Amino acid sequence: MPATSPPSPNWLLWPAFSDPTWPYVSLPTLKGHLGSRGIPATVVDLNAGAVDFLARPETAARLRAAVLSRFHRLNGGHKLSRAERLEYVRLCDALEAFPDLAAATAILRDPERFFDPDAYRAARDAFEDLFTVLQATAFPFTFSFNRATHFLAPWDFDALDAYVSSGASPLTPFTRERLLALAQAGGPPRFVGISLTFTSQLPETYRLCREVRALFPDTFLALGGPCLTQLVVHGREDVPARWLEVADALCVGEGERPLERLLSVVADAGPDGPSPERLAEIPNLITRDPAGGPPRRGPAWRWEPADAVAPDYSDLDLKAYLAPSPMPLYSPTRGCYWNRCSFCAYGFNQDGAHTYREVPVATAVAHLRALHEATGATHFYFSCDVLAPKYAFALAEALIADGLDLRWSTDLRLEAAFTPERCALLHRAGLRAVAFGVESGAPRMLACMDKGLTPARVRDVNRAFHDAGVSCAWMTFTGHPGETFRQAEATFALLEAERDFVDQFIVGEFDLTPGSRIHRDPAAFGVDRLAYAAGDVFRLFPIWSDPAARARDGGSHQDLARRVDRIAEGYRLDHYPWAGAISTHHSFLCILRDGPRAFVRAPRERPRKSPATSPLRDPAAGRPPRPRHDPDRLGEWADELLGSYLERALTVDPRTGEAPLSYAHLTRFLQGS
Repeated sequence: MPATSPPSPNWLLWPAFSDPTWPYVSLPTLKGHLGSRGIPATVVDLNAGAVDFLARPETAARLRAAVLSRFHRLNGGHKLSRAERLEYVRLCDALEAFPDLAAATAILRDPERFFDPDAYRAARDAFEDLFTVLQATAFPFTFSFNRATHFLAPWDFDALDAYVSSGASPLTPFTRERLLALAQAGGPPRFVGISLTFTSQLPETYRLCREVRALFPDTFLALGGPCLTQLVVHGREDVPARWLEVADALCVGEGERPLERLLSVVADAGPDGPSPERLAEIPNLITRDPAGGPPRRGPAWRWEPADAVAPDYSDLDLKAYLAPSPMPLYSPTRGCYWNRCSFCAYGFNQDGAHTYREVPVATAVAHLRALHEATGATHFYFSCDVLAPKYAFALAEALIADGLDLRWSTDLRLEAAFTPERCALLHRAGLRAVAFGVESGAPRMLACMDKGLTPARVRDVNRAFHDAGVSCAWMTFTGHPGETFRQAEATFALLEAERDFVDQFIVGEFDLTPGSRIHRDPAAFGVDRLAYAAGDVFRLFPIWSDPAARARDGGSHQDLARRVDRIAEGYRLDHYPWAGAISTHHSFLCILRDGPRAFVRAPRERPRKSPATSPLRDPAAGRPPRPRHDPDRLGEWADELLGSYLERALTVDPRTGEAPLSYAHLTRFLQGS
């Protein structure tokens, strides 16, 4: 249960948009660390709270009125600009989509109706309809639970400023209400920290910085989190200074000790605020130079297992998440012991800056028991890059010896150490679902990636887990530099051959990640060009080419997509965070109820073409008005227009070394007729 005492003067905010089915582990981990040092902090999950705000009847009425008002204005116009035609298509989609979110929320929190396939599908579709409505009210921005973007241009500070100034955020009334209520209960905050962990949180993090500054001008405001680290380390040189225009400090890397030191400095500060000299001494912290020079960066620090403290979820109402039972996250390890894959720059492992570290097994078991007793939870997700086999076995034996009867899920590497006997041990200790980074079924491609795997190893280890009763999910992708169509097809062939032992899968498309080995040495992987769009100031989306890869053996992207679709016909899969996606709370609940093959279709089962139940529609919505312009024709026009524009906007100018795409460039284009 959440704490009932007044909030502390130190607030830790988790912004939208992210998975609302469970609380993320980062801020409870920081709260646990601070609490062990006698420093109070209050964790506020603004993402979870946003769900109930969006489900309020008055919120639904406000969104509906915004859609209808804008639709009638555009519907009466004889000539629409390019931007207005694009917006009109979104508005027409929204007219048919006003959902009953209160009913959907109730279903997803109900321990019986959650497992009714028709009720679940109706609730899931209601939230997808919500995002259709939001992208109409917030044009040209787009939202989902793990996505918040401008519809074409990458985020830059122009786009972020436009997001704030246009009032595009659907959450402004909610966050203002929530922050003012906290201040009324405990006084204005002395310190506010915001965790920017996922790119989907970028616009709300920026907006919250502006909102906190406006509401509480004397508050010290800091940003941290893996996404912020990625933006600062790999972004354009001026990115730290631009973030320091809306915040007082940036924490790059792990945050326990830096936050502990920072809160002490802020608490001791006089009326003029913390001393710049003291701030400059805090590890991992970036702050302004009072002389106007480049931002200052404190000494490097990294977390060690001796610092391990159990996360503290006491501020969070675990019943407020979109699931019928709680599933806290716990991190028994940090970093990756392999840390060699060509494409990976996950979490805090960029550039090899942080090594693999393990919480002592006895400590981890004590943490899990404490979390179980504090929250009542018996389901846990071990949120970490990977568990080394030796550590996993020791942890399993300790859980069994302790008598702690938990069910858990995690990611593992496919190692020969995972014998049938060892997999059975992990199952006895509560492991019920595991995700493997298989990546490819082609031996040469696995060697190029430096995965340390062979298809034979993949088959043997996966079958050992499957035979032990653990649900096995494969994560694969196509498009790695140098991959041919024949090698991509080898991945599908392996999936098809092992389908009786693969319980879920995804086939993604390769993204070149800043900080990865490919990014650091593109020529070594056959990448002959690496550039960015002018608006990609955070350097999140490199533009690259691999001319020799697939031209050698023919085929097309459509051929690959059709192959994926054929394999997927044997499964009931979905996208994040819904049941059917890999490593989600909802999927785990279904696996516990229906067994490891919960998402595999029976031999004669066919996919439903439409839900068996009526959609959950807002009863106050009424019949939608009739569009004057044909939205289907406008949609076809939009696809052609934007495809042509992107081809030009993503072409690198040899004079500048950049492609012209940016928020400003796209806005000028859309203002045309």
